[in-house]
Formats: sequence, structure tokens, C-alpha cells
Amino acid sequence: MPADPAHAHIVVRPDLIELGETVDLQVELSRLRPGSPPEALELEGDGIEVFSTELEGRVGMETRWRARIRATGSPGVVPIVLRAVYPDGRAVEVDQSLTVVPASEEAGFPWPAVIVGVLLALAAAAATLLLARRKA
Repeated sequence: MPADPAHAHIVVRPDLIELGETVDLQVELSRLRPGSPPEALELEGDGIEVFSTELEGRVGMETRWRARIRATGSPGVVPIVLRAVYPDGRAVEVDQSLTVVPASEEAGFPWPAVIVGVLLALAAAAATLLLARRKA
């Protein structure tokens, strides 16, 4: 089945997952091509085990899916492919990524909080740099 790459508004939540934990991802797909919405969603990525994907609903031409997955590879940023499959057998692929953090221990290091803090600090630094460049 041929797959066309897409550049559209896609939301995947959560995008930060813990290694070894089974997680339900919420995936919102905007309209990726003319015609009817997709009838199936496939998800794949190295070190990602996919148990199921299920259509939860539609809002206009947007579809909302639930994907049950587990990260089995190494911690880090993991590229994934979302493949929307249409009734005519064609598919549209969208590249996304998930951040996998090490499994937590009872009194272990708070990896999710640290990663979120680092991402917020990077965003603040980027915004400050952009403002400084505009003023210069």
C-alpha cells in the first residue's frame, strides 16, 4: 500500500513516556488528504511495542485515536511514524517523536520532571535569543 508523506497539524499526548510502562497515547489527526477520513491508524517506531490503535471519534474531518503502546528500547528521543490508512487502501504517513525516559524507581531520580524542565529552559532561551535579535 503506497504511503504519501504529510505535513499537517498532529497532536500526540503524552509525548513523554516511561520505559517499560504501557501508555495510552491520544492522537489527533487533522485532515491529511481530500475525501473521507482514515479508517485505521498504524503506528511504528524502533523500540516501541504497539498493542492496539482505536478510533475514538471524529470532529468534522479530524479524527481522534487511542494507541496503546509500550517503550521497550533505550531512553531518548524515539522517531515514530503514524500511518493513516484510508478506505481506498492508500495511506498517509506523518513523522513524530516520543521522548522515552528511564523507568522510575521508588525513590529514584525524577527524569520526567528534569526533561520537562530542560525543555522549558531551552524554549525560554530560544525566545530570549529571538527577542534579542529583533531588537538588534
